[in-house]
Amino acid sequence: MAMPFFNDVVALLGAIGYWLLTVYFPIEMYISQKKIQRFTYRWFGLQILNFFCLLVALAAACGSIQGITKALHVSKPFRSK
Repeated sequence: MAMPFFNDVVALLGAIGYWLLTVYFPIEMYISQKKIQRFTYRWFGLQILNFFCLLVALAAACGSIQGITKALHVSKPFRSK
């Protein structure tokens, strides 16, 4: 009741955290740990996977921002009736 767009805010935070913590950092640590040379097939494959997951996270973030704006148009938070 106090925050009807709570699910959209959680989705936005999840979209941001998904790509950074689940995809980007582990891929970069794997490349560093295994000493994968730049511009090899394995490096390109990992970077393509990284980019695809970034696009998914951006699409999720755009969807949650749209949900927040729609919820703000329907309800007026912090205003008394």
